Order: sequence, then structure tokens, then C-alpha cells
Amino acid sequence: MKFGPVPPTKVPEQDPMKVLLLAERWQRAAWAQARWAERAKKAVDFFEGRQWTEKQLQEMRRQRRPALTFNMIAPLTRLVLGYQRANKSDIVLQPGQDSRASEKIAEVLTRVEKAIAQGCDLDFVDVEVFMDGLIASRGFYDTRLDFESNDLGEVKTEAIDPFTVYPDPDAQKYDLSDSAFITTSNMVSLDELEATYGKGIADMLKPYVLGQTPLAPISSLAVDQEISPRRTFGEREDERADWWDQFYSLVGDFVDTRRKTIRVIEQQYKVAEERDILIDLETGDKKVVPEDWDQEKIAKAIFYAQSVGDTLVAQRRIVERIQWTTLAGDLILYDAPSIYDRFTIDAYFPYFRRGMTIGMVDDLIDPQLEKNKRRSARTEQVTKTANGGWSYHEDSLDPTQERNLQKFGSSPGVTVKWKGEKEPKQLQPAQTSAGQKQLEVDADDDIRKIAGINEAALGEMDKVVSGRALEARQRQAVLSVQMYMDNFKRTKRNVGKQHLAIVQSHYTERRLYRIMGPDGKFAEALINDEQVGPGGTKRIINDITVGKYTVTVDDAPISATFLNAQFEEALTLIEKMGPVVGPFLPMFADLLVDMSSMPRKDEWKERLQLILQAQGLPVGRTPGSPQGPAPAPQPGGPGGPQGGLPAPQNNLAAGAETQGNVVPFTR
Repeated sequence: MKFGPVPPTKVPEQDPMKVLLLAERWQRAAWAQARWAERAKKAVDFFEGRQWTEKQLQEMRRQRRPALTFNMIAPLTRLVLGYQRANKSDIVLQPGQDSRASEKIAEVLTRVEKAIAQGCDLDFVDVEVFMDGLIASRGFYDTRLDFESNDLGEVKTEAIDPFTVYPDPDAQKYDLSDSAFITTSNMVSLDELEATYGKGIADMLKPYVLGQTPLAPISSLAVDQEISPRRTFGEREDERADWWDQFYSLVGDFVDTRRKTIRVIEQQYKVAEERDILIDLETGDKKVVPEDWDQEKIAKAIFYAQSVGDTLVAQRRIVERIQWTTLAGDLILYDAPSIYDRFTIDAYFPYFRRGMTIGMVDDLIDPQLEKNKRRSARTEQVTKTANGGWSYHEDSLDPTQERNLQKFGSSPGVTVKWKGEKEPKQLQPAQTSAGQKQLEVDADDDIRKIAGINEAALGEMDKVVSGRALEARQRQAVLSVQMYMDNFKRTKRNVGKQHLAIVQSHYTERRLYRIMGPDGKFAEALINDEQVGPGGTKRIINDITVGKYTVTVDDAPISATFLNAQFEEALTLIEKMGPVVGPFLPMFADLLVDMSSMPRKDEWKERLQLILQAQGLPVGRTPGSPQGPAPAPQPGGPGGPQGGLPAPQNNLAAGAETQGNVVPFTR
């Protein structure tokens, strides 16, 4: 994501002391993260099936022993991933404790949030972050304004590699925005640098790529080597040297500009400075004055507030803000105040306690090792002792028969001829130890018990049990992973706060969104619509920049089983209420159609409504209208037998002047 529509043309001021400070922070964060990175790398390798180290594989190949892998971790993790995917979590905005907030604008903001989620494929990003959290114990969202397709900027949320994020090692709160700083480190190419920071920056960094600098840059001296699992399409072991690395460092000017060979370190950190703030004496709300405001503009704002009945005062105070600095080597590429009120990175931790994070896979590694070890040992024992050899008397076989028995004795269907009374006997292999078998069975049970997932959740019930008992055991397995879901909901709430802050701060122009509503039809949401009223007064319809709103996360299971259960429950409820609401049952027809899983619901509802109107019966809400139940049809009226159907009303901007948030135009 670019910082703006065009790359900067001026190199920032170089401050050696700032470079040393940020390098020291990067060094502390990298060293503090090394132990987690080793544990997380091992967890990722186990989930992806790399459960033997290279040293172990070489030793077992030398001894001609099998190294089998039976990945029991992957299906358990995929089950929890499926549970998360089947429970959709939507970010919803609600009006806060503020007189300028309204339910109408909260609904508009919720629809804008849905448009943002659709635009950045947030459903799939959620799965990626959740999977990173389960496996590596840390998953991260990165939310910024994207200027690729819109010069005004659009909110975009992506999942980033947890091994590239280095939190403040002294922090101990779940929300990373409460920490002092956060660092990200990525390998980029010269072309990417030129596209983001300009040709001047790319030319200054080219000597690093060509190996023309006498010493390594200070930021690369901070850590010995980055610890991370495979994360590219090029599948090669991290321990093996890549001859291309040496080749490019020796050939001089020949360099692949598309190859990611430069480490870029981005650091967002808090600084304290003295700034002007505006305080509302009636509500206590305060807002930091933008840096480009002079005293004359502040005085005009105070005067305008007094003219509309508000009391504002300006004071000089120490406030915190976020600074954004980007380094490559010892060169500052970007250094400016952040345009965001929070750090752009939000974290997901399945288990969190004051900075300690644990994933689902961490506790399953030892039982998985036990499983692989026991099965490999059993396989070796069976294969090496399958042919136990022969025992025979020295006079029972002549030399030719003895050589044939040695050569063909292990072949199936072999015939042996002997002389004398003592016949040759084949030695039977030793039986596999029962204790060894039990250890492997115990390892299987330990994996499920530690994960908190039983056979019912995996669909492996071999005993005949009732449906209710099966559902009870499945719910028990769901409860064991509820902590993972609660923390994910907490993370989504932080992402919603970031979206809300960016939208209210940067979505200040007129924008039109079309979002599919709960009725299956598209609804329009027009925000910040400037209109001129009587007397030339300007006002803004649906001004989303005004008022305070709270972020909540709605859990909405979308599985077919859940929807069918809802439909059956609704039918049972109406059946029980039949004697009481019998004459009004047609008013529930459209609701039942909506809750069903059949296609072409709109046609069903429209034709059903025409039939009810023709019979003069009460009908439910108008198809496509969120206004609630329609009045009973009147003979000859607009909704009666001779009248037409009311036109659907789906435009949130319609009637906004009377229902929306109308404030004087002040920008």
C-alpha cells in the first residue's frame, strides 16, 4: 500500500541520533522475539508436516530407519478453522454517549463498514489471521488508507506475516495501540522502493545491493538471522545456502531489481509534544487542533461554536501523537507524523496473559512427536523381523539345498527338501510389544484431550448414540475453543475502531455506497452530501464525521444446520401460537420465506403478497421495504385488488433531510 498517489521527490532530513534510537529499539524487539519465533516456527513446521529436523532425517537415513509422519495436528486445527469460518462476525456501529450521534448515522456507518469489508475481502483476511493465531500464537491485521485505485484513499485491511511484526518488548496489553512502539521488517526490491519512495531513494540504496559499501548497515547488525518458517513459493530449507545469494553479491552491476534483497524497517512510535486543543466545556470532549491551523482559524472555530450555543476554549497542553519513520540500512526513507490516530497493526492472540501468547499447536507438539516415534519404531520392528530365518540340523540339507534355502528362504511359496528326521524350521518373528502399542494409542488420546476436541466433533463416533447426546458432546468441544473465539472477537472490535477512526477522519467528501441489505436487495448509502437550503445556507446530510460511536461485533452463525434449526423453530412457534394469532398468520408468511433456504425468495414473496391482497387478507411488510408491516389493503386503494404494489424504498439517502443527521456546513 502506498503512502499517497505519487512517491515523494525529496529525501527526508537525516538524523543520526534518530537512526541510532530506532536501531536500538529494533535490536531489543528482535532479540526479545527470538524465543517466540523459534517456538512459532516449530509449530508452523509441525502443522505443515515438517515434523523431523534435517539432522534427525540424516541420522535415520544413515541407519536405514523409517521416519514416518502421521500429522494429527492438522485435522484438529482445520476443525477449529472451520468452526470460525462457519460463525461469521460482522462489525456493527452503534451511537455512543454523545448528543450529536444518532441511530440513523450509526446505520449508515455500519453499511459503510460492510462496504469496506467487501472491498478488502475481510472474510478471507479473517481466516488468514485466525489461522496464524492458532498455529503461531500471533496473527496481525494491517489497516491503512490505500491510494491505488482512489486518490482520496480507501480503507484496506490486510493480513501480514506474524514473523515480520516486532511488538514493544515492554508492552503487556492486548491492544498494541497501548504500547510505546511497534516495528515491522520486510525484504523489498529496488523496484518497490522506487515506486514507493522515488528514484532518488532507490539510487542511494543501490550500493547496498551491489555490495559496494565497506560495512554492513547498522540496522542489519541488530540481529544475527531472521527466524521464520517457509513463506514463499520457493521451497528451500532455511539451513541451506542459496548460491544465487552469493552469485548476485559477486557479479557487481548485474542485479535483479525485482528480487527482494533489501530490508526495510517501519516503526510507528508515540511522541509527546505541546499542541493546541479545543475543549467543549459542556460535555468535556476535547480535540487536538490540526497542525496547519493558526490562531486566527482557532478563534473563528471558537466564535462559530459560541454562535450555535456551544462553549469552546483553546488550551496549550502536552499530548501524544504517532510518528512514522522508515529505515533501510542507516538511511531514513520516510519520517513524518502518522495520519492515523492508532497504530495500523492490530493483533490476534488465541491465549493472552500480560504479553504471554500461546497458540493451539504449541501444546500438541510433544504428543505428535510421541506418535511419530512409536509408529516409526513399530514399522522398523515389523519390517526387520518379518523374516526370522531358518534353523536346521547339519545333516538335514546338502550344500546345494543349504545355498538355495539361504537365497530363496524368504520368498513366498518356497519348498524345502531335507533328509533325516529333523526337519528345518522357520524362525517366527518376535511379536510387537503391547506396551509400545499402548504408548501410541495414548499419544492419540493425549492429542485430542489436550486440544479439547472429542470424537463427536471430528465425526468419528463409532458407537450408536442418540442425536441429543451427540449434539451435547459437540457443544462440549465448542466450549473448549471458546477462548479462541472470544479473543478473535476482541481483535475484530479493535479493527472496527481503526476503521471508524479512519472513516471519521478521512472520509470527509461526498461518497455513495451500494450495499446488499438483509432483504437481499441493494441499498444506497450517501454520506457527506452537501445541500443548499433556503437563504443559501449550506448543510451536510449524513455527516459521518460528527458524533461518537461505539464498535460492537455481531456473531452470526451461517451454517446450513443453524439456518434450518431457526426455520424449524419458527414453524413450531407459529404452530403453538396458531389459536391466538390465527387471523393474522398471513402477516408472518414473508418472514418464513426469508428464513427458508429456497432460492428466488423475492418472487415467492411478491406472488404471495398479490394472492393475499386479492383475497383482502392482511399482508406482511412490503417486499424489499425495511419499513415494517404494511397496512391492511383497502378495497380500491393503492394496495387493494385494483391498486398496484407500493414501490420499494431502499435508499438510505431518501428522506435524509428529515431523518438523517443535519448539521451546519463548517468545513
